[in-house]
Amino acid sequence: MRAFLKTFFLLMMLPGLEAVQAQEVNDSTEVTHAVTFSGQATVWEVTRFSNPLIWQAGERFVPKLLGNFDIGKHSKLDFEASLHLNGALNFTSLDYSSKNGEISPYRVWLRYSTDHWEVRAGLQKINFGTAKMFRPLMWFDQMDVRDPLRLTNGVYGILGKYFFKNNSNIWLWTLAGNKKPKGWEYLGSKQWKPEVGGRLEVPLLQGEIALSTNFRSVELPVTGKSLQENRIGLDGKWDVGPGIWFESSITQLQKNDYNLPLYQDAWNVGADYTLNIGSGIGLTLEYFRYHSGNDFLVNGTGINLLGSMITYPVSMLDNLSAVIFYTGGSYNLWFNYLSWSRTYDNLSFYLMAFWNPEISLPLNTVLQGKNLFAGKGVQVMVSYNF
Repeated sequence: MRAFLKTFFLLMMLPGLEAVQAQEVNDSTEVTHAVTFSGQATVWEVTRFSNPLIWQAGERFVPKLLGNFDIGKHSKLDFEASLHLNGALNFTSLDYSSKNGEISPYRVWLRYSTDHWEVRAGLQKINFGTAKMFRPLMWFDQMDVRDPLRLTNGVYGILGKYFFKNNSNIWLWTLAGNKKPKGWEYLGSKQWKPEVGGRLEVPLLQGEIALSTNFRSVELPVTGKSLQENRIGLDGKWDVGPGIWFESSITQLQKNDYNLPLYQDAWNVGADYTLNIGSGIGLTLEYFRYHSGNDFLVNGTGINLLGSMITYPVSMLDNLSAVIFYTGGSYNLWFNYLSWSRTYDNLSFYLMAFWNPEISLPLNTVLQGKNLFAGKGVQVMVSYNF
């Protein structure tokens, strides 16, 4: 932790690196080259009002080096290289209990793009789908609607996209070197055996519909053996006054003797609308069902969630939002989040209160290994972008 803190403050003391640009004129075509240094520094404190009191103080620094190079009239090369430096101290009442720290690559990718297609290779974020709160297509990221910074780990791979003139587009990817579980996965991939997939998005009426698929080899713990897994997803969204959408994902695992469920399926339907009251009240509603078992859709284990999100811009700087989740059946539990944010050009302040049961939701918000959104408490966060 001491080494991390020294690195953090050293980087914070570096003067801002202004964009370095050069322009060349070749055959009447202006070509621009630019390299910029930017980033984000964040500190937070979370307190759970349990008995005894549990709280955490943490900091995160994400420095970024960005490059953008025009190499022709209709093509360019750009890159991002960024780090994820973070650390936290955990306390029980007034007594120190543990610490966490990490320095790891956040994004390291290079992209070549033209007017109609692009290829990006390296450590990158790959996310898609139409759902906002509960995301069946959260295959390769861990973004959480409750996180105002929307941070997520990346994956190593190559992603290609082609854009058609009718606004259709096709994605193709190959991933490798990603051993840890991603998104909804409960078992990681065979590290150096490529997983492959793709996505096709096409216009439909006043919106669009998309089909996604992915194939990978799942590595079994201890034995090191692997099983084949196939995944398919379908999603769509339309503007019919209110915005409406659906999102679904079905995963089938190879039959096995390890008591691993053969099917995972997740389904989401949602809608949003802005009420013409005051500055405009934004309403979002989603229903989500997740199931896992040896039979498709039935038996096994599952969870049903109903979620609502309300946002209201109090002023040009301030925004209020509330998120409420309800899970019925044998659970019959409510999860409540209320947040306020104030945003300046580079500086943002966040204050959030939560009132939840002492269990976790499948939404992936974990602060430095601690699920601090369980129970009742508050979080304060300050973020600076430069």
